Amino acid sequence: MVRRALSIAALMLLGGCAALPAGGGREYLEVETLGALGKEVGESSALALRNGELWTLNDSGNGPLLYKLSIQGEIERRVRLGNAVNIDWESMASDESYLYVADCGNNSGRREWLQLYSVPWERLLGAPHQDSLDVEYIEFSLADPAPVAAPQAHDNDCEAVAAVEGEIWLLTKGWAGLNSRFYRLDPGRVGQAIRTEAVWPVGGLVTGMDYSARRNELVVLGYTLGRLSSEAFIWRVPVRGRTPDWSSAKRYTLWPSGQWEAVVWQGDELLLTREDSLMGEARLGRVRLEQ
Repeated sequence: MVRRALSIAALMLLGGCAALPAGGGREYLEVETLGALGKEVGESSALALRNGELWTLNDSGNGPLLYKLSIQGEIERRVRLGNAVNIDWESMASDESYLYVADCGNNSGRREWLQLYSVPWERLLGAPHQDSLDVEYIEFSLADPAPVAAPQAHDNDCEAVAAVEGEIWLLTKGWAGLNSRFYRLDPGRVGQAIRTEAVWPVGGLVTGMDYSARRNELVVLGYTLGRLSSEAFIWRVPVRGRTPDWSSAKRYTLWPSGQWEAVVWQGDELLLTREDSLMGEARLGRVRLEQ
């Protein structure tokens, strides 16, 4: 009981403190709070940005809803995907034509088919508040799932996707071994069984990623979860010729910490959302990077 209380206290301190800690050999990036997220989007697990409009969604246990946010994290519009089901929505990606919603969460490790919904930006940006849109989707599976010992003791869970030059890139969460498997998906092909292209030693649980074509850079978001400590991080991964160069990737610790779940590029900055948890309240934040 005492150990549990200490663990909770430590996690709350990590989520709430604002002072940037001493380096100790680590490189830190400060997350500037832009605003708190209300209860309705307290489980924000994905972000997308288009024409200055910021969109998010909640993960499992919530409805098939997309939310337009202000830069302070307030809900400005709510749109339902009328023919969709939120089994475990975990990530979004976008290109010039579509917003992609990835229903790829798999905490049990035993889920066979995953879904990728394609939402036309033209329809979504013009949709009024409380509108309902019917959208198309494809199903896909991971062709090389790892054995499942127990829930959250496997690497068949996916919480991070990014759109890169006509492809959707996926990373598994890394519950088992804190390594993430990298996949490529064709968003226009039905019934794909995709195979691992690489395994990245991320050293934590991957919760989001996004790609900047202008910077040729992929950013990978995640956190570690220990008995008495937690650490949020991002990896910055150069992309060369449609291939991520993990050998040149660099890790940064985020401060304040917490269960940061979603990330999207905004020029040379990153916007992030943190899910409400023992590691801190739900919030919208910004990280400034060099040009």
